[in-house]
Amino acid sequence: MLVYYLQMLDTPEEKVRFEQIYLKYRGLMYHVAEDILHNRQDAEDAVHNAFLRIIKKFSRFQNTPAKDLAPQVAVIARNEAISLQRKQKGEAPLEDWDGLAEPSESISDYHALVDSFARLPRTYRAVMEMKLLSGYSDGEIAAKLGLSKTAVSTRISRGRQLLRDIVEREGFLLEA
Repeated sequence: MLVYYLQMLDTPEEKVRFEQIYLKYRGLMYHVAEDILHNRQDAEDAVHNAFLRIIKKFSRFQNTPAKDLAPQVAVIARNEAISLQRKQKGEAPLEDWDGLAEPSESISDYHALVDSFARLPRTYRAVMEMKLLSGYSDGEIAAKLGLSKTAVSTRISRGRQLLRDIVEREGFLLEA
């Protein structure tokens, strides 16, 4: 598969960079997709789609060190797995779409929270994405990022506090 992906890239530098990402993160991406889909073949399809998406947006990955890409590639794999899962279940019946026409307060709250999350320093955001979005344990995060479990727990705790501070400063209150 790697050869297939490499043919889609133009420069030797892009090919080397992609190969680093592929070899380092294909296992993580597969694990994330398989946790959602509970099916080996579907997880492989989701990971394939995720790598195609990475190639399509490859310029976004050029300046970030390969060791710092775990949260980004995990989220891409997660999103592709969820997308595949939705396609397999089929679209919602038309009557289920009626409630989507009106924007709700919860949607704007969600966007405010996502914007606040994006403002966290990368150090905290990375571990929080792995913990909250991908469902990894502190030990799994520590192993994947080469940190101690204590460092991961500390970063999650500090990240949550920073997130609270950001959303409270912006006037968006989190429910306990």
